[in-house]
Amino acid sequence: MSGPWENFPPRETPPSQKTGRGPSRLGLALWLCGLAAMGLMVFFLDRWFPGSRTSATSVDIVYTLTLLAMLSSTLLFIGKVEWRRALRNAALWLAVGAVLMLGYAWQEPLVNAAMHLRSQVMPGYAVATGERELTLSESDGGSYVVIGAVNGSRVRFLVDTGASDIVLSPSDARRAGIDPETLKYDKPYATANGIGYGATVTLDRLEVGAITFSNVRASVQQAEMGTSLLGMTFLRRLKSYSVSDRKLVLRW
Repeated sequence: MSGPWENFPPRETPPSQKTGRGPSRLGLALWLCGLAAMGLMVFFLDRWFPGSRTSATSVDIVYTLTLLAMLSSTLLFIGKVEWRRALRNAALWLAVGAVLMLGYAWQEPLVNAAMHLRSQVMPGYAVATGERELTLSESDGGSYVVIGAVNGSRVRFLVDTGASDIVLSPSDARRAGIDPETLKYDKPYATANGIGYGATVTLDRLEVGAITFSNVRASVQQAEMGTSLLGMTFLRRLKSYSVSDRKLVLRW
């Protein structure tokens, strides 16, 4: 006696499973097109950034392309998977490959481009424009401001050729590990608000971009100020400095 569960119709094999196990023509075409697209990307990046690729980065590119070719080989069996999912995966692997190749082979020009963009949007950040050369962009007020560091602590400086010394505000000095309350303010300065007084100190380390000086003489202003100053004490330690086309170039 047969039961109610014994008379099911035979199960049909889905169309996607009736195909053979070999690679499909569509998948092979997509896989080859993806490899060709990655090769063209390398070609055009070489044209756009000539001389930026070294032998070491060439090895990285070959390794990356080989890895992507192996991972994307699943496209060969696209006939057995959904169209939408396969195309999405292919686009994802191509995007990953583009990012990896850019990061390996053209990191220097891309980083420089990003630094130049940041310098234009945020003028306080210096950009390396040559060997031992930094360039500052003019701020909206026509002055030159740069983000530096004193004893490892971040300090915002105004480059001031009219100031004789490097002058720290009390708050910047405190962040750099200098206690303004223990200093002797016996050095007079002529300021826009009259005579001010400062205390002479020695900074263990002063950094402006890639420029680093040790044992730097500076002053701490007794009264609070809007920003610390990079005066002639700093500029005289450079090889040269010049202003042109709204750019301040520092060489050391």
